Amino acid sequence: MNRDSAHHSDELRDEYRRLSQLAVRGEWKVAGRGLANLLDSVSDPILQARIQNDLGVLATVEGRLAEARQAFSAAASLSPSWSVPRDNQLRLIRHETGSSVGTPSRIAANRRTRIAIVSLLFNWPSTGGGTVHTAETAKFLTRAGYEVRHFVIGYGGWSVGNITDTADWPVERLDFDESHWQRSEIQRRIREAVDRFAPDSTIVTDSWSFKPRLAEALVGVRYFLRLAAQECLCPLNNVRLLWDSDGATRACPQHQLATPAVCSACVRERSRWSGELHRAERELAGFTEPDYDNCLRQAFAGAAGVLVVNPLIAELVKPYAPAVHVVPSGFDPARFPLSPPREASHHSPVLLLFAGLVDEPMKGFTVLQTACRALWSQRQDFRLLVTADPPGRVDNFTEFVGWQSQADLPRTMRKADIVICPTIAEEALGRTAVEAMGAGRPVVASRIGGLLFTVLDEATGLLCEPGDPTDLARQLVRLLDDPDLRKRLGDAGRRRFEQHYTWDVILNRHYRQFLGAPIQVL
Repeated sequence: MNRDSAHHSDELRDEYRRLSQLAVRGEWKVAGRGLANLLDSVSDPILQARIQNDLGVLATVEGRLAEARQAFSAAASLSPSWSVPRDNQLRLIRHETGSSVGTPSRIAANRRTRIAIVSLLFNWPSTGGGTVHTAETAKFLTRAGYEVRHFVIGYGGWSVGNITDTADWPVERLDFDESHWQRSEIQRRIREAVDRFAPDSTIVTDSWSFKPRLAEALVGVRYFLRLAAQECLCPLNNVRLLWDSDGATRACPQHQLATPAVCSACVRERSRWSGELHRAERELAGFTEPDYDNCLRQAFAGAAGVLVVNPLIAELVKPYAPAVHVVPSGFDPARFPLSPPREASHHSPVLLLFAGLVDEPMKGFTVLQTACRALWSQRQDFRLLVTADPPGRVDNFTEFVGWQSQADLPRTMRKADIVICPTIAEEALGRTAVEAMGAGRPVVASRIGGLLFTVLDEATGLLCEPGDPTDLARQLVRLLDDPDLRKRLGDAGRRRFEQHYTWDVILNRHYRQFLGAPIQVL
């Protein structure tokens, strides 16, 4: 499908949603005329089926039962796997014979908008930002009134699909053994499962190089690609970060949609810098196969929209997709009850917090250690808390406090005075920075990637040059010396959290705009 065709298809779907809303409000005649006219312009059989079913519902409401039967029959023929028109046929028969008071109009008027979420690399619980976002997307869409089904791939060989804690949203796990762990089999079962559910929209997430293969399986379905980081832009590590032979790091200016040959060569040369799961997923996706680049571009071109976390990524994707939406990760405000700032005095140490992986170089812990070591040689009025194991004192100024669960982390942040995000990579959002703002704490963060948009420099926190311990120490000194500045930045961060990052805001400002209302006529 070319871009003009995709744009025209989106316009038809938007018109369909507008007419459906008219029907919900009781403007049946206007909606019926509009749907009948729209049907002549639509070539997608799935959308044709939904329009025919709607026309059947409206015909039933107005007592035109012969027309209703014909419309339901046409809808069932156009989409044999969709159960709604067949159910409406049965309800119509019962209504006509007096065996039931339920009618298709009453049933259909309460039909919830269906959202499928497809995940290849999902485990729960998880502290990974992308996985947490997927889980909360499913949970909060469900709470908002959408009918959600989360399809999770389970495969022991990769240790994915493990759900060991309560998932308070509908999950359907598709289990695979080693003999069936093949691309075509995964695609077939995902498509069958999605077709059975018959969603209005599908969100493809929790996958990296395999994302375009999942999209390939969903041709004809209205799907969105969710980029939690820069997957499909950087096949090496999802953040476009390169290590040189001397161990130095640098940001890569290329990306896979624009320079596929360069990125393929990079993977061949630097594959050892990828984790084992990255390498296995690239192989499953057929990353080195001749058709992969075309499959990737078709996945973006055929999407109803691509959901990205910050404007920088949006600009990279826009030339290759019909619609790109900047949708930050949402956060559960219940995890962050507002509490007063911890009062720092000249007689108590100021508590710094690093909440991240100490053995993941791109998180920048070694940069922070170097900065704190330099500070400690001049002053001893601070302590550094680190979410790492085993708990205990590491040196004069550093204490490991153990890895923190999603429930524990906000409490740990509220104990601290300053939260530090010294990443050297282009993180999409900087989830820790948002959580710190939710806890009302000022943030010192690297001036890179999504943190440029998450942390407002001099307003909700202070930015420093990535990988520069001297600049990081300089910004820390400002906050160590000024309790009032800490409070002002922390309070502003909390306001920003409430105005931009809670799930109510994210749903109303973003998801409802492209998923439609939770209730619709079908």
